Amino acid sequence: MPRWVLPFLVHLAASSAVLMLAVAWVTPKNPRNTLGRAAVVSLLLSAALTLTLARFAWFLLFPLLLYALVWVVVVTIAYRVTVPRAILLALALSFLAWIVTLVLGIPA
Repeated sequence: MPRWVLPFLVHLAASSAVLMLAVAWVTPKNPRNTLGRAAVVSLLLSAALTLTLARFAWFLLFPLLLYALVWVVVVTIAYRVTVPRAILLALALSFLAWIVTLVLGIPA
């Protein structure tokens, strides 16, 4: 097994768990809030972060706006929430990811 697989799976599990917590916080009892869906959404958003160049060209405005649009569309479709709820979900996700990074020391 390659050396990068275990860290990748740990990061995916942490990202999925934090996403599930954020969705449960913003939209309680959302039937679409499952670990599998959170893992797929985390993978899609990670790919979108790389493909839109927002990870590498973060100082440019267009890649960040494109990634934000992709993020809102993916979350809105995946969890069937409105755009204001998706933005609130982004804020909750940022806060929870910060807490996880602070407590566990791994970026979520």
